[in-house]
Amino acid sequence: MNSRKVRFVPVVLPVVLSLGAAVALGGCAAEAAKADGPSSGETGLVARAAEPSDGVLVLDSTDPAELALTSSQAFFTSAPVVVLAVADDEAARATAAAAAVELAAPVLLVGGAISDGGLRTELARLGTVAAVEVGEADAPPGQDDTGETPERATLGDVEGVERVLLDVGALGADGALDPHDLDDVRAALPERGEPDTLTEVLALTEPGGLDAHGGPQAAAIATARAAGAVPLEVPQGDPRSSAEVVDALAAAKALAVVGIGESFGSAEDLAWRLRAAEAGDLLPSGSQLVLADRVRYVAVEADAVTSGLEAVGEWAVSDAVSRAQDAAASYAEAVPEETVVPVLEVPATRASSNPGEDRDYSTEIPAEELVPLVDAAAEAGVMVVLRLEPGRASFDEQVTEYADVLARPTVGVALDVDARRVGDGSPTGTVDAAELGAAIDAVGEVVRTEGLPQKLVVLQRSDGDAIRGASDLDLGSGEAAVVLQSTSGDSYGARVRDWGLLLDGLPQGVVGGWTTGSSDPARDVEGVLSLDPSPRYIAPSR
Repeated sequence: MNSRKVRFVPVVLPVVLSLGAAVALGGCAAEAAKADGPSSGETGLVARAAEPSDGVLVLDSTDPAELALTSSQAFFTSAPVVVLAVADDEAARATAAAAAVELAAPVLLVGGAISDGGLRTELARLGTVAAVEVGEADAPPGQDDTGETPERATLGDVEGVERVLLDVGALGADGALDPHDLDDVRAALPERGEPDTLTEVLALTEPGGLDAHGGPQAAAIATARAAGAVPLEVPQGDPRSSAEVVDALAAAKALAVVGIGESFGSAEDLAWRLRAAEAGDLLPSGSQLVLADRVRYVAVEADAVTSGLEAVGEWAVSDAVSRAQDAAASYAEAVPEETVVPVLEVPATRASSNPGEDRDYSTEIPAEELVPLVDAAAEAGVMVVLRLEPGRASFDEQVTEYADVLARPTVGVALDVDARRVGDGSPTGTVDAAELGAAIDAVGEVVRTEGLPQKLVVLQRSDGDAIRGASDLDLGSGEAAVVLQSTSGDSYGARVRDWGLLLDGLPQGVVGGWTTGSSDPARDVEGVLSLDPSPRYIAPSR
């Protein structure tokens, strides 16, 4: 999908997409709604939805009136009827949203951040001939006049635009308009042809956006639905965060997707996240995010090759997978409410005292020799992290060397800082945060290019000062979940003290990883779980 970072958004069907259900967005991009009334050829008054100009758009304004205006601009090229509501009136926004879907009309909000002049300009662009003004009705004949002007949304008399009142109280508790009020409005509006709406477009909404009938985003969402968009609620604004959303997107195969809300980030970031979701691959965590809620990782070490750098046999592969599963099972029994994911930490490169032909003091295992173990682990629900000991090579260079293996959804990397030989006078076992950031970006490039779920990146260091400029570490845009694992050989008491300070000075989002005192993490389940905060990643000592 192409993407565009804009403040506007694209269009589609007055149906709410339910999670867990199969989704079919069939048909061509634009089609006439199947509704009673004259055809488009019989009248010039037709609401027409805008053809999506890009595959992915984001509408990110936090102001309800601006959000409503830009939604109208993006979703409609023409709209004979527009619904108006007072910007700061929740009840009016709710009534207007319900009316918009029924009338195939955009909603604009009056009295907010957009001037009346700006709204009149939008009416002119849309070719509007009638404005449905949501507000209070005039006092019935014979009832005492209080002298107060009923509150309603209006732009006053606009040349060529009729004004039709919709009582703000027409909306029932069930979120539906009173049918008599709706019929009265329809009867007062000019005759129009069937609206030309879009199909195969999804409108992603933030949690609660669909349930909040008069919420800040209600007008923008209603405009999307009026144009034909199928709303889909997305937790955290990230389509990778829920298995249900991933399944829905993979089934829908939408022509275009629009994110309504600032949590969706840039259009570029939403685009690659959507590619991952549409591929449908789920991690053992149960979603496409590594560090989803109540998910813990337990790692054991395993070799993928023999001393001759050839892939190990089936027995060794089976044994490694079983050890990882057994270690994870010990923690799963202690915390049954969590998902505990087994991990194999596999050396892909090893620091060497021999400079080798490339003079980098690191021995690289051929990528193809890692594949049998990696694939067997994936089939068993076991993740793999490739440990990189780069010597004088840089971490990002070595990540790139294993890009083909990293293209598998369940493969991440562990960057062993202790094995870094800088060669510029800096101490061995230290590295600049910029180099680690470059390695994380190299992992991110694989994720973005291949449309993959989030990757696990483990930063391993034994000394608290090993990462220079740690506070400036660039974690990317969510392509990777970053764990900092202390590999200190100090006493248990010292390591516990270090645990409390492990993440000090690091960017928010980094999670701590614990190294156990033996090669078998299952030997100290109770002690590990007693740490505060409880480790999300547990690995063996080497």
